[in-house]
Amino acid sequence: MDVDEIRNPQIQMFGLTGADTVYTFYHDETNNIRKLHVGEQGLNVPELKTFVLGGVVHEGPQRPLDLSSLRQVMRIQPSAHEIKLKHVAKGEFLDILKSSKLTAFLQWIADNDLMLHYHELDPLYWSVVDVIDSILPELGNSMLIEYHALLKSDFAEIVRHELPFVVDLFRRYDYPDIAPQNREPFLNELIDLVERNAGLLDEGMNAMMLKGVLQAGRSLDELAFIEGFSARKLIEDFSAFYRNRVAVFKNSKHIMDMETEIRDAFEDVQLSCSGEPFTNYLFSDSHSEAGIQLSDIAVGVIGKMHTYLSQTSAEEVDRERAALTGAALENAELLRDLIDNSNAANRAFLHHVASLHDIDKLDRFLRFADGRYA
Repeated sequence: MDVDEIRNPQIQMFGLTGADTVYTFYHDETNNIRKLHVGEQGLNVPELKTFVLGGVVHEGPQRPLDLSSLRQVMRIQPSAHEIKLKHVAKGEFLDILKSSKLTAFLQWIADNDLMLHYHELDPLYWSVVDVIDSILPELGNSMLIEYHALLKSDFAEIVRHELPFVVDLFRRYDYPDIAPQNREPFLNELIDLVERNAGLLDEGMNAMMLKGVLQAGRSLDELAFIEGFSARKLIEDFSAFYRNRVAVFKNSKHIMDMETEIRDAFEDVQLSCSGEPFTNYLFSDSHSEAGIQLSDIAVGVIGKMHTYLSQTSAEEVDRERAALTGAALENAELLRDLIDNSNAANRAFLHHVASLHDIDKLDRFLRFADGRYA
């Protein structure tokens, strides 16, 4: 697989600049559920949390990262061979925000000229938006295309509200292997779902547009992304997201935490560039790589944050953000500044596969200076 075939479409689609700059990336992950399947009793995973692949990054070739000062200020015991999120704080997102050790960590990252990078993926959003992607581009309606991301976000919002029903619907119709004769009844059930949950959406017009797209899908000859695939298998693995990050920044060095399944996937589908083997990445043990230890903490915090946002209403996010004081408020502001500065340094550092509504909640909680998160 040639890396340019992966990176070039993304650079063009998102208008990315700076992808040719030389950086050193450290990667770790959190909430990797490996697979997401629909079974007779529902999903194989009891609780869906946001997958995050990311960590810390700095410009230029790899340089030493001495954690001794960080260990000292965080009061990490010498017996701890490496530092992890559990040494910083425990609990859910609002719990860990109260930690003074998290304050020390975030400030240390900023003081040592490190930035954050991450790819965030909501597994529910990723699993269901193929319904909209199978219909909307085929309709030839330029006005609706402008609302593509919003339509997918609204659809995911409604699905989340009636997840048990939708999971059973997927089971009954073997999604994403919808049989041609089941295309119309499948969409009819989704139309009914939208009708009874229209009040969840901000504007009445949003529900009307979404319903109209699903109705139009009934006349299509195929639903390209939800027919002919493995029945009841929503996600098979996450290795593609690793390849994506390595390919987009092909001139950089990528040091990844040793995940056996991911390493094996890279060996099975080897990367190349202009016909030559592509080797800008390596898998390493966190014990020996300080950057991976930092990345463990960074993605742990970011994963908890995005999971919190996906599970919490916008109104509640506003209330809980307004109630922050002390270390929690300071940490929210430090995290905001790190994300903001990283995004300013390179827009390609941060990538979201998630609902626009959840990204809006990120704005609400972190309160970026321009009022909008790119």
